[in-house]
Amino acid sequence: MQIFWHGFTCIRIEASHGDRQATLVTDPYESNQGLRFPRTLAPDVVALSNQDVKRFNLESFTNKPFIINMPGEFEVQGIFAYAIPFEDAETKTRRGIMYRFETEGVSLGFLGGLHRAVTEAEVEALGNIDILFLPVGGGNWANAKQAVETISLIEPRMVIPLAHHVEGMKEQLGTADAFCKELVCQRQDANKIKITKRDLPAEDLVVTVLERA
Repeated sequence: MQIFWHGFTCIRIEASHGDRQATLVTDPYESNQGLRFPRTLAPDVVALSNQDVKRFNLESFTNKPFIINMPGEFEVQGIFAYAIPFEDAETKTRRGIMYRFETEGVSLGFLGGLHRAVTEAEVEALGNIDILFLPVGGGNWANAKQAVETISLIEPRMVIPLAHHVEGMKEQLGTADAFCKELVCQRQDANKIKITKRDLPAEDLVVTVLERA
């Protein structure tokens, strides 16, 4: 599979299953936040970190993808999505959604809407996670210390930080560098990831900081 980061909590995963190809995108954002959202994406499935679809830019795609914005279990062209509700900090209702994705034999945890560390019940619901995507920059999201706490509870093999500061962003968020200072680990920087299950780190945690695609 290939993994790209488009800014904020938007990732793109391109997976293959034999002759089938599938693309997953999370949390498309409006371009008025300082970063321009790409206008050429045509995902098969879009997973949102909140049930309120008005928070997201769903008009930017060149097709009509399958939208997940409710808890449940879903399968689209070989990508399995387990949508797990959690309490929204603002409304105190279970409007937020975290995800476990499974594709190409790899389990991926997506915590794009998280504003705190995970609970033990949420860790149990997520299950074993190979690659974890989570916000680290603070603001409306979890900060670096909360992210590190979450990582210690989930114990993934690879972490990809989201919602951290990049040039052009209007919102002032913490940097990926600040997050990495909180977490003792191996770090690599890349513009994208091309990875299979056998490529995953065997022992030590690896943090991959992606450039914005």
